[in-house]
Amino acid sequence: MWLPSPLERASDQFREDLAADPYLKYILLVSAVLATFWIWHRLPNFATRDERWRVVDSMEVAGFVADDGLTLEALQDGTSYWRVFGPTLYLYGLVALPAIVLTFAIGDGHVFSDLLGALGTDFYAHWQAIPAWLWWATVLPARLVNALLAVGCVYLLYRIGTKLRDRATGRLAALLLALTWGLIFLGHEAGEDVPALFCILLAFYLAIRYVETGSRRLFLWGSAVGGLAIAFKPTAGITAVMLGMAYLLHARRADDPVRALARPGVLIGGPVVALAVMYLAFPSVVLNGHEVLLDRLDRVANEKTNSHGWLGRPAWWWYVRGTVNGLGWPLAIACLGGVVAAVGGLGRRVLPPALARLRGQSSADSDPSLETDGMVLALAGIVVMTAVFSTWAYFRTHHLLPMFPLAIVLVALALRWLADSPRTVGAVDAHRLFQGVTAVLLVTTAIYAGVGTVGYATQPRDQAVSWLIEHGGENATVETYSGDSQEAAVPHGWTIYRPTDGTRGMVLANWMRLIEHRCPDYVVLNYQRSMLWLAPENHSQLADRWARPGVPTFLESLLSANGAYPYEVAERFGPQPPFRDGGEPFDPTWDMVRAGIYPRTIQYGDPQDFGVYGYAVVLERTGACDGSN
Repeated sequence: MWLPSPLERASDQFREDLAADPYLKYILLVSAVLATFWIWHRLPNFATRDERWRVVDSMEVAGFVADDGLTLEALQDGTSYWRVFGPTLYLYGLVALPAIVLTFAIGDGHVFSDLLGALGTDFYAHWQAIPAWLWWATVLPARLVNALLAVGCVYLLYRIGTKLRDRATGRLAALLLALTWGLIFLGHEAGEDVPALFCILLAFYLAIRYVETGSRRLFLWGSAVGGLAIAFKPTAGITAVMLGMAYLLHARRADDPVRALARPGVLIGGPVVALAVMYLAFPSVVLNGHEVLLDRLDRVANEKTNSHGWLGRPAWWWYVRGTVNGLGWPLAIACLGGVVAAVGGLGRRVLPPALARLRGQSSADSDPSLETDGMVLALAGIVVMTAVFSTWAYFRTHHLLPMFPLAIVLVALALRWLADSPRTVGAVDAHRLFQGVTAVLLVTTAIYAGVGTVGYATQPRDQAVSWLIEHGGENATVETYSGDSQEAAVPHGWTIYRPTDGTRGMVLANWMRLIEHRCPDYVVLNYQRSMLWLAPENHSQLADRWARPGVPTFLESLLSANGAYPYEVAERFGPQPPFRDGGEPFDPTWDMVRAGIYPRTIQYGDPQDFGVYGYAVVLERTGACDGSN
């Protein structure tokens, strides 16, 4: 089969690895199963808000094409519609293209125009403007592509570990990444985090190969991939750090370091290629000019300076919570140990030769190994990202994702050092200790990831929607108070009463009290915002910000068995917020610690995700409505 030369070499390497390592295919299979288990969750709704926008991007362009035809002006307007479109438009646009073409072919292209207008109403109208089958036909393939890239990340880490030491190291690193909950849950949604990670790991691998060979071609390819990674996610700027370090590390290996440093084709060509790819990766920039890119960079630089009303916590709290949630406590502790071991290993490898040179002596260990240089690159990435995050007011597990494989490869190296050590620890042989530690780490990480993954089959909002579809009639109606349809547990296609569609100038509590005028068959109360309206004043910044006079009284009456409204609780789904059971808000320290014990505690870290954030109460109408109330 004909492939461009780089892809052909990559294909040959992949086949060679599969033939040489009988365990690799099983590791990739484990990764694929975990990344795709119940991957249709929440459809035809969205896993997160970000997923909606990544998939909708191409539909918005299609809306302008439907209105104005396939013209340059339509593409310009479509790619500058209210925000900057990045490389996810190319990726998920190509994935959605067959469904979009089919929609036009059957004469339903007007739904994309309707989508543009519906956003002016609210998110529910925006969601309902597209038929359910089209959401399935675009979101599910996008998630599958994302899951495929997650498996690709596992393979790339195998390659990195193998290149730095041996296949046993690559296997261990790949298996640990395959079992990493942070990669698994991000593989279950269409976003930019996993594509960015794939590019980061590929740039890391190419940087290692450049250190080894000094090939200008490899450096330029690494720069191109790094530029694409930054276009996906600005925090992927660590690729520039790793490539810059690789440039210096290769010069240290060269017979003539000065000449190795004086390579304008690499030193200038690399940044030029990276910037060119970054520019081309933004269709908004290509079609509308560089000003929109500057706006995007300015927003990224300033958007993390406040907590957006979720939680006011120090940076170290966000760092620990996001890390332990993405890895689980056992793997998080192992990663810390891997970083410490790598720093200590570098000290033992680098300091003695340096001191020997200062004394004018030669050293047998003066020739750097590729393993040592790989450790330097991984540590550099971790240190730079940590320094960046220390300046942010809040961040979440998905922001920390790029550090996970960098730390995991250090864990794999440290464990392999232990396996090959001739020493004993007490009465225990080092190799037996390696086997025990590795077994415990793999089992605990697998349990943590397994519990989180299986939870996709029993998500509260999915269960609530299934219950409504099963019990509701053909023309059933439902009322809900979530501000965003992504957070709501309501079926697509139903008549949905919600305050975001307009309260006609009334105070929110007064509009809600007129529920018997609307007389919905069902009412669904979600954590977001219904439960937060019932939260105590000390619960969170968000509960305080969203407080509305009269709303808690209405909701308590609605939930009461002897309330004033003809509704009663039919079902509750998911873990109930502690404050609804007389409990106090979690202590910040316990809130941080538990995130690494229960995988489905947080995802992004705000009320659109796991744990109590998925809580839903379904109320069913039990009598006739009295419209006079």
